[in-house]
Amino acid sequence: MDDREVVEAFVAGGARHAFGSKLHIEGDCLVFDGWWEASFRISPDTFAVRDETPPEESSVLTDVASVLGAHGASEVEANPALLVAITYTSIDLGAADWTLWSTDAATAEAALAARAGQDTFLDDSPLSPLSAGTQSLDYAAEMGGARRSAGLPVHVVLTVGVQADTAAAMAEQLVDCRVEPRALGEVRPDDCAQLLADLVLVDATSQLGADFLVDVRASGRFIPLVAISGAGPLLGADATVDPAATPAAWAEHIRGMLP
Repeated sequence: MDDREVVEAFVAGGARHAFGSKLHIEGDCLVFDGWWEASFRISPDTFAVRDETPPEESSVLTDVASVLGAHGASEVEANPALLVAITYTSIDLGAADWTLWSTDAATAEAALAARAGQDTFLDDSPLSPLSAGTQSLDYAAEMGGARRSAGLPVHVVLTVGVQADTAAAMAEQLVDCRVEPRALGEVRPDDCAQLLADLVLVDATSQLGADFLVDVRASGRFIPLVAISGAGPLLGADATVDPAATPAAWAEHIRGMLP
């Protein structure tokens, strides 16, 4: 590929690996000259573009801006605080200057908020060799410390199939956690890893929920799984909670399973 094609693949194609003469893609990074991160993909429609002079003469930054503009993005902000935290934890590059590009400011803000919870430098870092495969090591202490450093709650609890108001009531009892509710059918087992959840609570009162438990366990990632079920132990679940119990009771059970 030539470098212009690499930029197009990075911006519009969602490519995570591609090589040109001076540019290549490593996960969510567009890298110039083998080491200089020129752009960082926050989400499919939100990008950070380096606001510094490349180490040698290159049109990479104008090329990225041109392709972003052609696909409906524009510069919405420079160096937002959350972006600095994300680039620091994701690619160990918090001191660089960036401009944020997206379709609009609201989309950019939502993308930053979502990406800030991924703690990607610990497991799914774009530049980490571990990102190519599954990772089952226990990084609980490192994740907690990283989240504290970024000003985020220490633990992430992912709820799947739990009503939003029920999840919110449970979150009130888990003050050191961020509770992320997702609907059954819209979440994949890989989403657990992308959020680096410390625990997943699944409404397994339906077959879809029970199947989700099995799919997460079959994905090869180690993560505590708690099932909401009145049917007793379920395949794939580490524990069950009674669907008739209060969200506060679920929270108490979950707190005891968090690292």
